[in-house]
Amino acid sequence: MKMIVLFLFVFISGVFANNANSQETKVSISKNNKPIREVLSEIERQTDYLFVYSEKEVDVNQHTTVNVKQQRVAEVLSSLFRNTNVGYAMEGHNIMLMAKTNQTDASLQKRIITGVVKDIKGETIIGANIMIKGTATGVSTNIDGEFSIEAAVGDELVVSFIGYLTQTVKVGSQKTLNIKLLEDSKTLEEVVVVGYTVQTKSAVTGSVAVVKADKLKDVNTLEVGNMLQGKVSGVYVSGSSGEPGQASKIRIRGKGTLNSSVSPLWVVDGVIVGEDPGLNPNEIDNISVLKDGSATALYGSRAANGVIVVTTKRGEYDANKYSISVNAGVSLLSTGRLEMMNSQELYDYQKSWNNQSWFTEELLKHNTDWFKEASKPGLYTNANITYTGSSGRMRSFVMADYYREEGAIKDFTLDRFTFRSNNDVKFTDRFTMSTKISGSLSRTDSQQRSVYNTYLYLPWDYPYNKDGSIRSGQEQDWRGRDGINDMYDLQWNWGRSKKLTVDGTINFNYQITDWLRFESNNYIRYISNRSESYTDKRSRSGQSDKGSLSNSNSLLTKQFTNQMIRFEKSFGKHKVNALGAYEYTRHFYESTSAEGRGIQPGREILDVTTGIKSIGGYKDAIATQSALFNANYDYDNRYMGQVSYRMDESSCFGKNNRMGHFFTVSGGWNIQNEVFFESLRESIDQLKVRVSYGSLGNTPGAYYGHYPLYSSMMYNDEVAYFPSQMGNADLSWEKCYTTNIGIDARFFDRFGVTIDLYNKNTSDLLYYAPLPNISGYTGQYKNVGAINNKGIEISLNADVIRTSKFQWTSDFNIGFNRNRVTELYGGKPELKGLKRLEEGRDMDEWYLREWAGVDPANGSPLWYTTDENGNRVTTDSYNKADRVYCGSAAPKFTGGWMNSFTYKGFTLTANFDFVYGNLLYNQSRELLDSDGAYADYNSMKLKSGWKRWEKEGDIATHPKAINGGNKNSNKSSSRYLEKGNYFSLRNLSLGYSIPEKLCGKLGLQRVNVSCSADNLFTFTPFSGVSPQLSDSSTDGYAGTIYPLSRRIVFGLNVSF
Repeated sequence: MKMIVLFLFVFISGVFANNANSQETKVSISKNNKPIREVLSEIERQTDYLFVYSEKEVDVNQHTTVNVKQQRVAEVLSSLFRNTNVGYAMEGHNIMLMAKTNQTDASLQKRIITGVVKDIKGETIIGANIMIKGTATGVSTNIDGEFSIEAAVGDELVVSFIGYLTQTVKVGSQKTLNIKLLEDSKTLEEVVVVGYTVQTKSAVTGSVAVVKADKLKDVNTLEVGNMLQGKVSGVYVSGSSGEPGQASKIRIRGKGTLNSSVSPLWVVDGVIVGEDPGLNPNEIDNISVLKDGSATALYGSRAANGVIVVTTKRGEYDANKYSISVNAGVSLLSTGRLEMMNSQELYDYQKSWNNQSWFTEELLKHNTDWFKEASKPGLYTNANITYTGSSGRMRSFVMADYYREEGAIKDFTLDRFTFRSNNDVKFTDRFTMSTKISGSLSRTDSQQRSVYNTYLYLPWDYPYNKDGSIRSGQEQDWRGRDGINDMYDLQWNWGRSKKLTVDGTINFNYQITDWLRFESNNYIRYISNRSESYTDKRSRSGQSDKGSLSNSNSLLTKQFTNQMIRFEKSFGKHKVNALGAYEYTRHFYESTSAEGRGIQPGREILDVTTGIKSIGGYKDAIATQSALFNANYDYDNRYMGQVSYRMDESSCFGKNNRMGHFFTVSGGWNIQNEVFFESLRESIDQLKVRVSYGSLGNTPGAYYGHYPLYSSMMYNDEVAYFPSQMGNADLSWEKCYTTNIGIDARFFDRFGVTIDLYNKNTSDLLYYAPLPNISGYTGQYKNVGAINNKGIEISLNADVIRTSKFQWTSDFNIGFNRNRVTELYGGKPELKGLKRLEEGRDMDEWYLREWAGVDPANGSPLWYTTDENGNRVTTDSYNKADRVYCGSAAPKFTGGWMNSFTYKGFTLTANFDFVYGNLLYNQSRELLDSDGAYADYNSMKLKSGWKRWEKEGDIATHPKAINGGNKNSNKSSSRYLEKGNYFSLRNLSLGYSIPEKLCGKLGLQRVNVSCSADNLFTFTPFSGVSPQLSDSSTDGYAGTIYPLSRRIVFGLNVSF
């Protein structure tokens, strides 16, 4: 019993082994024939150690002689108790003395001991330290929480990990150990997946943000990127459409390229999958967002836009569990602040200027709400079942998921079935294998409804005849433009697509020694797409072709292999991790398409069309091979350093520059672990400084920019080829050099803050440089130009209220970014649509005619121009107006605010996201706020504070409306630039977990019911559909697109 008390005392009063007093501490002692007690007291006087022992077991009154100078404490103790029955164990600031047990010669023989370290929930702990007491021998657990160490019977293994209470395990006759660590609430911290390595958060030297699974599921969406919106500082997520299943656009620390991809690299379970992971949110365990050079360097040529690392769920040993969840709800259409006029409002607006003969009060007989006709509550359903557990030497995670979403716009349905099976098999103590098989089959059905037309239809027109039949739009009294009624065409026209994705991974792991491991990771991806579209000859859109049918098919295969050696070893307070690897990736894509015209209804087969309208095909193949190295050093959890290097060789570049070299160096300092900081530890739990510098790359979107290319044509009835692209054997990667300085701090075990300052310089931008006409080419791909991004990111988290019954946690993040073009080809500005690139300016700056308002005298539109004397004056001539810089489409800052309130079994979460400082070009106003330019289109209602000119002297925001338009007032200018600021309640959810005792009586582990709502409200000055949506290809353009939907969902989750 006393020994148990002693053990408890050591565990409670000690700190973790990796925070322990160094076994390198030295003492000088001179004692001649003195009691052992005095020697121990002298060691305590010269060091921070405290001896713990029972005088019944340890005779400290026995006399001894000790004469040492600057000798390690461990060596002094070994000499002091040699040839006695006294042993010792060093635990943090404590040294425990105890009586030795008798050991046979056989027990002294060392052998391999294997084991796994878990927490109290049964989840494995990655990176836990296992040290043999009294020695400098130690290892760390791998990604599966497993370890292997050479030890003898009677040795004691000290198992420690930051955030958990240290445990000592005595080696007996068993060869396998299952060790569980108890959490220490004061220092518990998360494990971070950083590229190819796994580290504790305190050891990370780069800028990494982790989003766990429970933080991802607060938004009801199929697209993983949408789940990150507002959750990570410096990460800007926007949508291209509210259509179900549409992918989001993600920008990490601004845009660093002109013509290549700006999307981050996605990595799933160590495999580089590219830009579209196609994952189901229910299979994700956590996501790490890698933002600086230190965190992303090992991905080299593809990491300039940041890296998103996804870890999927895995099975658990000794814990078989099934979970079933069902969610159902409705999606309701929301067109934001864009309100269309009704019949009376449109008539009142046009009556002063519409001089058409048909413009009479007869129009007011009908008042059609076309959005009401086009929309309905869209049903949402998601059913999921998972199994996690083990059988013998194998553990598994298996998931099946069905997702169905009907759009809030009629005639659009998305169905997706997802499957995943992750299995880990332990063949021997040293050899393990894991397999991951996942797949998804999705189908979309669309009746080709035009959301664009729905905004434009006149409320005076009506969709149905008196007999209930649908009007075609060709009737005499149809006043809308082009005489089209989508509803008429939707009787016959349809479109559908299918996508099959299959991913397979097989990994081998062999523990060569306690500190050396070989890993082989192998992956293949298969994606098949098929889409069909039918346009009936009876429909308005199919009349010219007498009906048409189109088919397209594509196939993508990707192969990836990584062969890696890992080194992991601890030497007292020193911990070293290193890896070296070879990697190869091959990508092959091919597609075919054909469209035929002239087809009878009911014969939807290409072979029966009477003529070919179009036919096409495409193929590409690229390959990359890489060598990489990484080393991490940690001294006493105080000083950390990392170096990384990667060499990439790609077929995407010219023969002279196919090889790229990328590196990073970084360091960190945990100041709170210093001795001088001890007096502040009660108030400052963590204070860490990080610094990193590195180089990264970006792969071009044009795979064959370095090759001379030829195009074909018919010449004299023969196939001929002519040059179409000049090659460039020197074409290379875009290069990005990043510097990051970060601070992590936590106060009173309740409030945390992370601040990062960064500077990114991207050079050698891929650019299609123009060539003189005499060359016979229009241009050539070259590496020219440079861009700079710099900014600051702040993340705050707090346990605002933490009692036994009620908890309120809050997370807030904000990221500021400034972008500048620092070099262009020839130093000359370049127009890009409504924007212009110029050295020294933001790359997303609008370059437009500057709107000057409305002339009070006559209601004419005004713009600014420069007269012959260089003065800024106004003009009512659109063509005479000057184009000037009018602001940027890039936000000045973005962020999010997440809150969770827990009371007993109830949990309420409220998540917000916000954007400030960007200007959006509201393209929809060119058509819907056109001052009479389009009398056959509906118009938007004027917003509060807007006023149209009606008489002389009016101070108005809108010119006089004139049939056919007022002097090009609706053409592109800064008039339609609007602030894109918004503050949105992204999600609000309420859940209740039934008490465990009641669940136990029902034979269940957990039951949770919930209700959640997405996109409840958005505060914004923007007058369009949504400031969160913009054109998928050009940032900042907001038009008449598929709007976001409000969604209300009810859920049930049962585990047993």
